[in-house]
Amino acid sequence: MLYIVGFGPGGYETMTVEAVRALEDSDLIVGYTTYVDLIRPWFPEKEFLATAMKQEKERCLLAIQKEEDGRKVALVCSGDSGIYGMASLVYDLTARDKTLLKRIRVIPGVTAAASGGALLGAPLS
Repeated sequence: MLYIVGFGPGGYETMTVEAVRALEDSDLIVGYTTYVDLIRPWFPEKEFLATAMKQEKERCLLAIQKEEDGRKVALVCSGDSGIYGMASLVYDLTARDKTLLKRIRVIPGVTAAASGGALLGAPLS
């Protein structure tokens, strides 16, 4: 199973229940170094792999490879995984593998616009 998890704006309390459950279900969490550092304290028993900024493709390929090796992997993104997140790149990289596509699950998260808007009042409406 490859979860692509949007963990929201960075705080545990703003993560969705679905995101927490996917991270708890995973045995490996892969992400950008800063994002891994943000969520590591809440999931200390998990194994983590991180890549630097501008290594998005490499990060996705690493997560895909680990899933193909039989691991339950969570590829984490801040905000929502489908809005400027890693979901579209994973789907681009796996488009021809119909078997793998069935093992990918996108977990939405709270977008930065929504969380920032909540801090300011209601500027988006």
